[in-house]
Amino acid sequence: MDIRRMRTRVAGAAVVVLALALAACDPGDDGSGESRTLRIAASGLDSLPFVAVLSVAESKGWFEEEGLEVSFVTGSGGGGNILRLVTTGEADLANPGATAAVQAATRPEQNVSIVGTFFPVNDFYWITPDQDAALEGARLGFSSAGSSTELMTNAIVAAMPDAGIETIAVGSPGANWAAAVAGEITAGWAMHPFVTDKQTNEGARVLVAARDVIGDFPAGVIVVNEPYLEANGENIEAFWRVADRAFEYVRTDTDAAAQDLAPLLNVDAELLAQGLRDTPEMDKAYSIGIYPDTLEAISELMLSTGEIDEPVDWSSLLDQQYLPEDARATLP
Repeated sequence: MDIRRMRTRVAGAAVVVLALALAACDPGDDGSGESRTLRIAASGLDSLPFVAVLSVAESKGWFEEEGLEVSFVTGSGGGGNILRLVTTGEADLANPGATAAVQAATRPEQNVSIVGTFFPVNDFYWITPDQDAALEGARLGFSSAGSSTELMTNAIVAAMPDAGIETIAVGSPGANWAAAVAGEITAGWAMHPFVTDKQTNEGARVLVAARDVIGDFPAGVIVVNEPYLEANGENIEAFWRVADRAFEYVRTDTDAAAQDLAPLLNVDAELLAQGLRDTPEMDKAYSIGIYPDTLEAISELMLSTGEIDEPVDWSSLLDQQYLPEDARATLP
């Protein structure tokens, strides 16, 4: 793939994006293609706090205050499946993992741009019920093809080529844990608060913390359908303002945010609040800022696993113009 031949308006590496519903135009559509609806295809609405908080924002009317009519549909997996909803125009915005997003954003026919990142801290763990399990010879579960979890398991294999580690697509954290308990895999992927929950209630043990092996990188990137973006750029600016407000809510009023998130994630509110506080570098994780080192990490991971053969040119692939100015970064 020639990563350097990219369109000038594209965007880069998520944790979350969002989909379906409202196939009809906004009642105020004047025929220009402009709309105040935003169809969000989101992977992790029922399992990941940094995605579910967008649903909290919608219920609190924060999107409505920005003039947006938002709808959500949970996508299957965090890779190509969620991205496909945007490339086909069934959704306007989504939060796929970096691999699928970079591959799509470098192909003009896919009609997607990367406009930011989501959750720029590596909070991924592989947990096991087996207190004696070893990473050598382990079978590690991930979510789906093109997801951040697949990229990480491949990177762990690449970092330990003689360890005999196998990887297998399993699905959500819940499905991974069930497979680990059943002995079908050694360990399954998870993030907080799922890790906190299983450690507290079911004796889970962390087999490997991905951050220790490969450092930080965004859990997801935000991609937008290009025809929608060209007609409705102001909506994407509004989306980022709401996302920023929602993340600030988690950082500054964690207990209240946990109360709102608990029924969506089916986790006890007190345990959820602890799980949020267990997140590495919570202030950084729950932010919409662009961190160049985490983007570089994505490029290096994709190179090491053979996903690409040239470094990602983030200065052309990531379109930061819709982000608030203080969230942008200078990219090489």
